[in-house]
Amino acid sequence: MATITVTINDEKKSIAVEQGKSLYDILISQNIYLPSACGSTGKCGMCKCVVKDSPTPLTAHEQRLLTDRDMAQGYRLACQFVPETDCSIEIPPGYLGAREYAATLVSKKVLTRDIVELTLELADQESIAFKAGQYIILKKPALNDSPATMRPFSIASSGSDRLIQLNIRLNPQGVVTPWVFNLLEEGMRVDFNGPRGNFFLRNTEAPILFIAGGSGMAPVRSILYAMKQYGIKRKAVYFFGALTQADLYYLDEMRAFEKELFDFRFVPALSNEPAQSSWCGPCGLVTEVIDREYADNLAGYEVYLCGRPAMIQACIPLLESKGIDRSEMFFDLFNSPKPAAK
Repeated sequence: MATITVTINDEKKSIAVEQGKSLYDILISQNIYLPSACGSTGKCGMCKCVVKDSPTPLTAHEQRLLTDRDMAQGYRLACQFVPETDCSIEIPPGYLGAREYAATLVSKKVLTRDIVELTLELADQESIAFKAGQYIILKKPALNDSPATMRPFSIASSGSDRLIQLNIRLNPQGVVTPWVFNLLEEGMRVDFNGPRGNFFLRNTEAPILFIAGGSGMAPVRSILYAMKQYGIKRKAVYFFGALTQADLYYLDEMRAFEKELFDFRFVPALSNEPAQSSWCGPCGLVTEVIDREYADNLAGYEVYLCGRPAMIQACIPLLESKGIDRSEMFFDLFNSPKPAAK
């Protein structure tokens, strides 16, 4: 066991780490979770952060994924950078400052065949402040032979002092979502940690593309409510990918947003709708629909993406081909690092 000192945003932390441990894993040990779409294998480039005062050379993955500008500014991939000496790092503040909360499940609502909406109410005298688009870490208690486990879920609701909503999609091979679907009942206590994340609307006047699928609806819905609440007047188009009509939800809310927001359009895209169905909307993968809708250059847009890693990875080159710089793409990824059991 080697001990090194890592300075995070000017706050010194003395961290005992195993030899050869990546910065990505070191941060997880400190309850700090950076985004990832590749399971920390150095393939997506989304866990980058600024590292100072380190002589450790760039890896081949970093040389391939980081731009010349990134490297000049000191960016490293947290999953690839293995600190050998004391160093300083900079990460977005949205990944810091979370705390523990206790809540009660006051509503559990089925939205689709594999997505439920949970409404959590904080204990008396408790309140939570979050930015629309952030997420929490939900805690499943230890049950029989199943240990306590935690997973990240995006907040789906607007800002509220005591209530938050989550959209949770069932993963039959998972640990936490089967507990949510099969065992968690209204009236039960739910513990979580948060808020976290850097997926929130930037304070600019740029037009917006939202792209999501499945339970990726959650953070976008939260942002749309914030846009309504604060009277934000920006052009926005929301592409939502689903398999069939049965996988669409919150349609009435989205149509209401089309009337209530400054310049908003909701475009659901179905990739597996039966040919003989009554569906008259766009068909195909969400990338195909975006490509058809926007044949021209999209330079100047901000893009907010939330969905399965495969969808995100398919969208990135398409958007880049239409003139959108990677720095104008913001991600909330379904396989962001999952905290270890405690």
